Amino acid sequence: MKKSTLCALVLGGFSLVAASGCTIKAGGSMGGAEPPPAPPAAPAPTDPAPAPTPEPETPAPSTAPPVVDSTGRVNIPGNVVFDTGAATLKEGGGSEVVLEQVVTFLKDNPKVTKLRIEGHTDNVGQPPANLELSGQRALTVKRWLIDKGVDQARLISVGCGQERPVASNATEEGKAQNRRVQYQIAENRGRPYLGKPIDGGCKVFE
Repeated sequence: MKKSTLCALVLGGFSLVAASGCTIKAGGSMGGAEPPPAPPAAPAPTDPAPAPTPEPETPAPSTAPPVVDSTGRVNIPGNVVFDTGAATLKEGGGSEVVLEQVVTFLKDNPKVTKLRIEGHTDNVGQPPANLELSGQRALTVKRWLIDKGVDQARLISVGCGQERPVASNATEEGKAQNRRVQYQIAENRGRPYLGKPIDGGCKVFE
């Protein structure tokens, strides 16, 4: 009897046995090694998280020094803001920042022996009421400065009412400019500044 001839055939991943005794084996490579697994798929790119929206910045108070013009007016950056129709400082209006600059000005200029605080209004309402309101507002500023250590002998508060507008009262913008507090050198080294009346021709409020 003849011995059966053994044979092998590589064809895929399956093993077959032929009737003649031949072994037919399918595979990827000789020796029956399995192919290496495929690498994992790369993660899909994702959009970067949006940057947070920055908060709006609050404008810093002006640090510009006061300027004295040729008439002796002390121009302090910013405005003193009062409650509508009243002589009380509006809460959160920023008036304190402005008034602190007045304190600094007086400390830095001892030769200014008297500063006149003038209150002014627009033309809304009756003139007598506006005169009273302007004077009371000037007095509020004077008391605030005294509370911060300014010698009251160096201050005089007056009301000028609606008589000295700096802009037209025909517009809201103009009215807002006319509602103001001004600071005027009234005495320099104990003498009336430029020879003018200490009260500036307005009504004194004490």
